[in-house]
Formats: sequence, C-alpha cells, structure tokens
Amino acid sequence: MHRICLTALLSVWPVMAPADASRGATTGLRVMPLEDGTLEQLRWQTRPVVVLGPGEAADAQIAALQAWAAELQDRAVVILTDGPGAEPLRRGAAFRVLLIGKDGGVKLRRDRPVDASEIIGLIDTMPMRQREAAADPEPG
Repeated sequence: MHRICLTALLSVWPVMAPADASRGATTGLRVMPLEDGTLEQLRWQTRPVVVLGPGEAADAQIAALQAWAAELQDRAVVILTDGPGAEPLRRGAAFRVLLIGKDGGVKLRRDRPVDASEIIGLIDTMPMRQREAAADPEPG
C-alpha cells in the first residue's frame, strides 16, 4: 500500500513540488530546477529563462526577474535553475542566463546578469509574441 501511495505521489511530484524555494520563488514567477526533459515539456507553452550558476549570483538574477513578475508572466515566462538537465546549456560558464523561446530555440545567452527589461524587449520583438499580443489586447 505504501508503495502505491508513494508511486502516486511521485507521478505528480513536478506539479506538487514547491518551486525552488531556496531561490525566492514564492513571489510571482514560477521557478523550478531544470530537469531532463523539462524544456521539451515546456515547448510551445512558456518562454523559459534559465538561470545557472552559484547561489548568490543566481539568487540576485532571480530576484531581479521577480521584480518584473507581472510583465514576465504576461509573456509566459518561467524561471529554470540548476538541475540535472542543465549541463548541456552550461558549456563551462560559471554563471549563465538564457532565454528560450516557445519554439525551443535559444534567443538570448549571457554569461552576466541580464535586466528584465532587456528580456521583455527581446520577447516583444518575437513574431509569436506579437501575434499573441494582437490576439489578446489589453483591456482599456
């Protein structure tokens, strides 16, 4: 019986798991570790911002993004942090920020902190985002 309950719990774990609480995920944007297969699961649904690196630098980047949570959420952004699926994106850099488009392509790659306004500006130039904005105009 315990095995069945544990199996059921583990099958919904990604949905139930708190967003990487050690990285300030309680305010706004969804934050989760990058697991194998995460990017494929999120393709066509969200625009992941991947923040890789040591605690303090990554925490500061995530906090800076959280300050723009409403604007980033409007653009379907989620934050992914170091996890078992991060190594292919790291490529030796100690700190890295990547913006992944809904199509799964890397749209921005930086080895230094990135202003949320730069990410928002880049997303807003994407044809898919422009179609989304045209289809769902802000209430006025």
